Amino acid sequence: MPDNIEKIYFSPDLTNRERACFETGIKLGALYHIMSGIPVSSDDKIINSIEKGIEAAISCQPFVESVMIILDKEKIVANKNTPFNYDEITGKIIRAELILRYEDIEVLAKVDWIEELQYPLMFIEKISKFE
Repeated sequence: MPDNIEKIYFSPDLTNRERACFETGIKLGALYHIMSGIPVSSDDKIINSIEKGIEAAISCQPFVESVMIILDKEKIVANKNTPFNYDEITGKIIRAELILRYEDIEVLAKVDWIEELQYPLMFIEKISKFE
C-alpha cells in the first residue's frame, strides 16, 4: 500500500497543520467517549488497569505518538464494599494528554475538567512544526 493513500479522500488544499488538528480531534473524541460510563471503584489496581488499557487502545490509532490518561482518584469514591458500590467514569474524572504527529506537525492536546466552565474541555495546548 502506498504511503498516505488516505490523502485522496481529503481536500487537496488541506494543510498538514489542519490535518493534524483534525486527527487530534478524532482521537480526543474517541478517548473521551470510550471512557465515559466505564464502571470504576477507588481500587488503585482497577484505576491503573483502565488508564493503561485505554492508553494502549488509543495508541493504536494512526499518528498517535503517545497518550497518557490519569483518572482523578479524589473524585472516585466508591470502594466496592457492597456489590452495588461503584462509580462511573465521567468528564469530571478524566485527565488525558495526547501527542500526535502528522507529517511535519506535532500536536499536544489535552482533556481536562475545567472547573470555571463546569465542562470536560478538549483542547490543543501546543502545535509544533518540524523541518
